[in-house]
Amino acid sequence: MRREEIEHNVYLRNILLGKEMGTLSGKPNLDKPHLKFYSEEALLEELPQNTMYGYLYEQNKMYLSDTAIVFDAVNCRETITFREFFDNIERVAGNLAELGITENDKVALCFANIPESVYTIYALNKLGAVSCLIDPRMTPKALERDLLELDVKLFIGIYECYKSFKKANKKVGLRNYIFVPTLNALSKKNAKTIYKLSKIVDRSVPLDKNKNWESFYRKNNRKYSIPMYQQNKLAIISYTGGTTGVHKGVELSNDALNALVHSHKCIMKDVVTRGDIFMDILPQFMIYGIFSLHLSLCLGLKTYLLIDSSPKNFADNLIRINPTMVFGGPVHWETLIGNEKIRPNSLSNMKAPVSGGEKLPLKKEKLLDDILIYAGSQETMCNGYGASELGGSVTLKHGKRSKTGTVGRLHIFDNAKIVSTETGAELSYNEIGELYITTPSLMMGYYNCKEEEEKVIKVDESGVRWFATGDLARIDENGDIELTGRRKRLFVCGLNNVYPPAMEELINALPNIKKCVVVNVPDKELREVPKVHIVLEHDDKKSQTEAVSQIKKSVEENIGKEVLPRYFEFHEELPYTANGKIDFETVRKKDVEEMEFKEIG
Repeated sequence: MRREEIEHNVYLRNILLGKEMGTLSGKPNLDKPHLKFYSEEALLEELPQNTMYGYLYEQNKMYLSDTAIVFDAVNCRETITFREFFDNIERVAGNLAELGITENDKVALCFANIPESVYTIYALNKLGAVSCLIDPRMTPKALERDLLELDVKLFIGIYECYKSFKKANKKVGLRNYIFVPTLNALSKKNAKTIYKLSKIVDRSVPLDKNKNWESFYRKNNRKYSIPMYQQNKLAIISYTGGTTGVHKGVELSNDALNALVHSHKCIMKDVVTRGDIFMDILPQFMIYGIFSLHLSLCLGLKTYLLIDSSPKNFADNLIRINPTMVFGGPVHWETLIGNEKIRPNSLSNMKAPVSGGEKLPLKKEKLLDDILIYAGSQETMCNGYGASELGGSVTLKHGKRSKTGTVGRLHIFDNAKIVSTETGAELSYNEIGELYITTPSLMMGYYNCKEEEEKVIKVDESGVRWFATGDLARIDENGDIELTGRRKRLFVCGLNNVYPPAMEELINALPNIKKCVVVNVPDKELREVPKVHIVLEHDDKKSQTEAVSQIKKSVEENIGKEVLPRYFEFHEELPYTANGKIDFETVRKKDVEEMEFKEIG
């Protein structure tokens, strides 16, 4: 950030607080009303100029005896100090270097939340290489697509993705790969032995022992070169559908992720302290997972790594661990509502219960606030807002200290504006339009996908890059942001984004499908799931059964089984809007009102 920009921010803050004379514009982007909630000292502080690994080490080098990670799996816990943590990173970095990994090389990582994944991400960063994060649940076809596009030098994954990799690699032809037993970090031999035997029976273990993590880690090469820090150097590629549903890799620099941590340090300064417990459930193949992990470790929190990120076990894990801070989605937090296991003082350590990913309905937010107070939490719900393209969270509602029904205010060095969806003009306070965000954590771009990048990155006359979020919102005079709707038809099924237009395109390409529309309907377990309304070319009972089977197969192969449609309804015709488009809003409204869904197949 330029020095003149920092000084201007201090000047704006003083006007907002009445400490200096000046005139405000009436536009959130120019006035930056959120600045008055930060200290002048915080505004004057420079952003970190370091690699992810370098910044992490600087924050913890004086606390090597503190606990860095508690690996929490199958009723076992393994504690890792910062001294052990950095030693493991050094060992992995040296062994990667011996395999020929050098600066700017791309390495595909297909991991669960296990210590080995954390060591590898930071080891690659130390070498100046790029971590390409891949969802281990990917179908062989999708995995093949990503590996061919990325042209990686090495693949490292858990046993659970070995079968998919083996199929995908027939076409990719990657010779360098390593597979990690998910429970490898546990010292408890019984649990590890039972796990390994199950994977051998399942044929999920590579036959070549040299392709196993144990063989890789057994080496102890400590000779390697560490490149100098370079500004805006690519560190992470993570795939997302963004606002459009097109599968693409978000490129993030060291600076982006470090700036995000620095912003949160300003917020968390009086909330959490070194040694507090962070319950880490967000998968590390997601940007949010990497951001929350990097934040927790840089803050010196005791990071509980949980393989299990399922909503159904969230409340049990929360009560068992009683953390200080945890990030989850509404689909996680809503499992607390009506949960009889919640007792007085069962969440007595809680200081930062953060919800993000999508809007938490106001009614449920108030219910959760009451539940947290009953459970002894020191704070009520903190709603965050962000996107993979923004590196993670860019706003936070500070529980009972902030305005209910909002996603809070911007982080210290971020900015926002509201843009008219009709004219493109910037709007004033309390006017509804599309939310644009600019932040030091903004992505460098989409990997090998310039066309999609140009749809969401808008450069203004001053050369500032803005991310068009696709969300409708308004900003009040205090800088509180209220989400009012979506410009795009995105919704979240469990932990997965669903893009109805992308699913419709896939379904419409199937035989005998004349047209279809995909809508989101309520679900007790996953919050919302896809329902498909279909018009067939030739319609009878047999054709309907065949269509459902083909749709499920196509969605599972091309998108993933986690977002399979749960409900199907057949029509002679679908309703249309005045401009000739399928009226999906009317279709969905009828579904929600009736709540009588018929599943075929």
